[in-house]
Amino acid sequence: MSRKIAKVRRVMREAFEADPGFRMTYEANIAMLIYDDQVEDNRPRAITNLSTKEGCTNIADRILMLIFSE
Repeated sequence: MSRKIAKVRRVMREAFEADPGFRMTYEANIAMLIYDDQVEDNRPRAITNLSTKEGCTNIADRILMLIFSE
């Protein structure tokens, strides 16, 4: 499995290098997920506490879901 993952990572890296706009799309979507969680308007405090292990694990899981879910 690790060879397949390495290949996919290489393909994505090459795609990002070939098309900076494509990479910016991924970056923007990840940034907005974090922004919406942490500082969305009219919310008194963040949903996820990024100063805890659990909070960081939660946001990491949500980022992976955003990228790899259909």
